[in-house]
Amino acid sequence: MSGFNISIVGAGRVGTALAVLLAQDASFRVRVLDRSEDALDGLRHATAPLETRLLCHGEELHTVLAGEDLVVAAVPDSAVAAVAEAARRARVHYLDFIATPPAARLPLEELAATRAVLPGCGVSPGLAGTLACALLKRYAPVSDLIIRVGALPRYPANRLGYGQIWHVDGLIDEYTRPCTALREGRSTELSPLEDYERLNIDGVAFEAFTTSGGLGDLDAVARFSPRSVTFKTLRYPGHLDYMRFLLDDLGLRQRRDMLKSLLCNGLPVVEDDVLHVMLTVKAMRGRQPVERTQCLRFGPPQGPLHGPAGFGTNGGNGGGAGGGNGREAVNALTATATAYAATLISGLAGGKLAATGMLDPASLDVDAMLTGPYLAPLLNGSAAAPY
Repeated sequence: MSGFNISIVGAGRVGTALAVLLAQDASFRVRVLDRSEDALDGLRHATAPLETRLLCHGEELHTVLAGEDLVVAAVPDSAVAAVAEAARRARVHYLDFIATPPAARLPLEELAATRAVLPGCGVSPGLAGTLACALLKRYAPVSDLIIRVGALPRYPANRLGYGQIWHVDGLIDEYTRPCTALREGRSTELSPLEDYERLNIDGVAFEAFTTSGGLGDLDAVARFSPRSVTFKTLRYPGHLDYMRFLLDDLGLRQRRDMLKSLLCNGLPVVEDDVLHVMLTVKAMRGRQPVERTQCLRFGPPQGPLHGPAGFGTNGGNGGGAGGGNGREAVNALTATATAYAATLISGLAGGKLAATGMLDPASLDVDAMLTGPYLAPLLNGSAAAPY
C-alpha cells in the first residue's frame, strides 16, 4: 500500500478528525478541501503532515479531484449529493457518513460500476449496521433485531442528560422524521420517539426509543430474513419526556429555527462522552425463545493515533460533518465515526476491500476491525465477546 491520495471535502469536526487520523499513516497523502478559509485555519495546529486547499467560488470540484484515489464527503447533508456527483465525474472512490440522499443515488450507482462506493460510514448508519450484520450472521436464523445507539455525556449536567455531541440539525432530524424499520419482513416507517423501553447497561439506567436515520439501507440486514428490525436511540432517563414537552407541548416541532436556537444556546458542548452500541437479537430454537445481546462502549481518544501526537486537543466545535473549525477536543462519537471510516479506507487502499461496487457490510471482518489500530484504542473493555 503506497501513495494513496485522499481528498476530504469539509474541514469541520469530522473532516478534520479523519484527516489528522489518516495523515499519521505515511502511505496516505491527505488533503482537506473547504470553501471557508476560517475552517481550514484550524488545521494549522496539526502536527500530522496534511495539505489544505481553499475551494474558490465557481471552481468545479471534479477538476480539483483529478488524480485522487478517494474523496470523502465530510460536509452537511445538503452538500453530499454535489460531492457524489463530483466523484462520479472524476472517477474516484467515494466515502460519506450519512444514509444516501435521493439526489446522490444515481451518480453513486454509476460510479460503483468502476470504483468503490462506501456510503454511510459513520456510527449509525455505519459501524452499528456492520456489527448488526455480524450478529445476525452468527445467530441466524433470527426473528428480531434491535439496534440501540447513544452518545451521552459521561457526567450529565442538565435535566435532558445531554449536550452538543454531534450537531443539532441532525438531532432534530432524528427526533422528527419517520424511522425506517422492518415489520413482518417488510420495509416500513415508524413514528419517532415511540416504542419506549427502559434498560440497564453495567448498572446504569437508560431509556431507548425510535429515532430516524440510524439504519440507512435496510438491504444489508434484510438478507438475513429477520421478521423485525428496529433502530433506537439511547438516552438517560427523563430525556424523552423533556423532548416531547419541547416538541409537542410548546409546539417547537413546527418552529425548527427556534428549537435549534434553544438547543444550541442551552446545551453545553460535550467532549467527555461515552458511545454505547447495544444490539439484541431474538430467535426460537425449537420451542425455546433465545435472546442474545452485545454491548460495546467507546470512549474519547487517548492513544497516539487519536490524541496529542496528531492534533493536540483539537477536533471541531459543532456543525456536524460540515461544521466546526477544528479547535476543540475530539469526542467519542466523532472519534469512533472517523475510526470506522479510517478502517475501511485502510482496507480499500490495502486491497482488502473490493475496488468496485457498493460496500457490503456483511462481508467485513468485525473481529479484525475491533482489534485494529483505529477502533481498538477507543473500546472501553467491552469487546470480549467475539463476533
